[in-house]
Amino acid sequence: SITENAIDIEGYNKVNETETIEVKVLGNEIIFYYTKMNGLSYTVNYYEENTTNKLANSKVVDGKVYGDTVTETAIEIEGYNKVNDTETIEVKVSGNEINFYYTKRTDLSYTVRYLEEGTNQELGTEKTVNNRTFGESITETAIDIEGYNKVNETETIEVKVLGNEIIFYYTKRTDLSYTVNYIEQDTNIKLKDSKVVNNQTFESIVTETAIEIEGYNKVNTEENITIKVTGNEINFYYTKRTDLSYTVKYLEQGTNIEVSENKTVTGQTFKAEISESAIEVEGYDKVNTEESIIVEVSGNEIIFYYTKRTDLSYTVKYLEQ
Repeated sequence: SITENAIDIEGYNKVNETETIEVKVLGNEIIFYYTKMNGLSYTVNYYEENTTNKLANSKVVDGKVYGDTVTETAIEIEGYNKVNDTETIEVKVSGNEINFYYTKRTDLSYTVRYLEEGTNQELGTEKTVNNRTFGESITETAIDIEGYNKVNETETIEVKVLGNEIIFYYTKRTDLSYTVNYIEQDTNIKLKDSKVVNNQTFESIVTETAIEIEGYNKVNTEENITIKVTGNEINFYYTKRTDLSYTVKYLEQGTNIEVSENKTVTGQTFKAEISESAIEVEGYDKVNTEESIIVEVSGNEIIFYYTKRTDLSYTVKYLEQ
């Protein structure tokens, strides 16, 4: 009588563990039967190539039969390209793993925008940077924009598949100034000290009115400008008045009695130099013969003084009637 035990065969379950026979002349055969193991599993992993970095949770598939052929397709993972699209294995008792490998996308882009805070008005040309790598850290520095202060100097983002945007905000400068000048037309002579107005806001509109300047007419009465970073000037121009007059008086010295009718001359120009000569007045000598004045707005007066002649004579005659 012979008893045999079934051997272990990887991947199979024994149907009969032992068999016994009685030895005959012929046909002495012991047969052990096996069934394929079921309930096996395999695991699918998703790795970044050349790293042990898992990009997604592993997938475990149960209920597989020994020797089964299984094929898996790589899943989509945001920001990554697949190195291998499909993989096939034959199910073993253990070590059933399918590994899919991925590389980071390098065809991504980001945009930099320059906006006015509170209005979102575009202040500079939008910048787009291509060929960036998924997960890459990007730092940008705000550009200088004339007339504006930067709210944020630098910004950092991590590159994603979509929505990669860096926004720099700006506020208008409020430390600017403008100057008002008062100028004689054609000569550019300054008639008054310039007026400087500080603490002005970039691109604000300011309006000024010409001041009164004695002896001058205004050429332009009101001016406005839009504030820039530099060169903010308002110029008011003036011309000399030509509607003034002066008076010439002829007076007896010591009494101020008029010895001749006053003379008034009109149509005179402000600051013009005027000269007059004393007229002859019968019975009087001139005290001053020439006088000059500079024409002002008012009070333009030339006075010539006279004294009575003291070189006269008289004759007494004695006649028979």
